[in-house]
Amino acid sequence: MKIALLQMRVEQANFDKNFKRAEEMAKEAASRGADLALLPEMFASGFNYGENKKALANRNFAAEFLCLAKRCNIFLAGTLPCLECGNEKPSNRMILASNRGEEIAIYDKTHLFGVFREDRHVARGNSIAVKNTPLGRIDLRFPEMFVQMAIQKADLILISAAWPHPRMEHIKTLAKARAIECQCFAAFANQAGEEHFGSNKICYCGSSAIFDPFGETVCECKKDVEDLQIGEVDLSLADSARAKIPVLSDRRTELYFKI
Repeated sequence: MKIALLQMRVEQANFDKNFKRAEEMAKEAASRGADLALLPEMFASGFNYGENKKALANRNFAAEFLCLAKRCNIFLAGTLPCLECGNEKPSNRMILASNRGEEIAIYDKTHLFGVFREDRHVARGNSIAVKNTPLGRIDLRFPEMFVQMAIQKADLILISAAWPHPRMEHIKTLAKARAIECQCFAAFANQAGEEHFGSNKICYCGSSAIFDPFGETVCECKKDVEDLQIGEVDLSLADSARAKIPVLSDRRTELYFKI
């Protein structure tokens, strides 16, 4: 299976431009033989929560995302704001769409980032998603609850990210660690470029990557700038790693979280 990392610049609240750029990159990935393309966190909108909520009154980003996957004829994953009927706050939702525009799975971000007060603007998700797909068994979530993912034997972790400097090495190290400890592939697509919040700005570090179950780098994007890299993965390597080093059977759950 070939996975494309679509490391794009996101222009805050410029929804049409962001979708257009995502489509350009996804079509390029498909033309280069990729089976699955992974987009960064909040790729369609950025993090202006007020403007995002206004837009959701008139737009269904999830439906637009499914149409995008169908137009590009590629399996597509990424996160964007979604507002369910009756909810006051939108969720930060990852969607996995088939190349026919079908929704395969969704995951609403469960662990909201306290430093940025995400809980004030984002509805918290309450479940994880591990799905069997034509591409293999895929885990859809942000970097949390990985032990449960390992128990469910997902072959691939997909992470949509928006990590800034100076924490570039953090996300690379964490993603690699998740791949090793969960004995599966871990792929993350990060934003690149700057996002402005009044007089403040965040500089996203890029450096998206795919790691195999032994922590080896399959492919990696450049730092700071837009980039598209494709890595070829053999998901059966996850089963091989678990058979060679069966760490899950050594777990001592009776000791964990003991007070």
